[in-house]
Amino acid sequence: MKKLLIVLLALLLTNVAVHAQKDNEDGPTMQRIHAAKMAYITDRLQLTADQAVVFTPLYNEYEKEHMAIRKSFRQKYMDTHPDAGMDKEARKHAIDDDLDYQQQIIELKRKYSDRFAKAIAPKHVSDLYQAEREFKQKLMQKLNNGGDRPRRHW
Repeated sequence: MKKLLIVLLALLLTNVAVHAQKDNEDGPTMQRIHAAKMAYITDRLQLTADQAVVFTPLYNEYEKEHMAIRKSFRQKYMDTHPDAGMDKEARKHAIDDDLDYQQQIIELKRKYSDRFAKAIAPKHVSDLYQAEREFKQKLMQKLNNGGDRPRRHW
């Protein structure tokens, strides 16, 4: 089963890398990324089928709230480049907003940490955030390498 999940993850990441920047946050590529992420986390945490059934909807809820917080923060500064001539006051405001964003994420993690611990073992909860970081690194590496497509050198 573990090998099957790894193969599935590799196939999904390959396909995702090709289309990742073409879709918006709700598009099919983001859905494939989410599916690959859930497969990776489930495998990495070695969740049983019963644990996965309880954990997955809870994690989906957590991730939805996380995305809403991030989207709200990003929309404020979407059209503003950090070096776009912001005055001192605007920069201070941007720093304060960033700190507020980080605080909201911390509060969200604390809120869900207790809920996750009721669904899966505490050791799994401590490994969850590490698994998220690992998945993100693998995805970014895949995107930076352009997937598994052969590169043409003209």
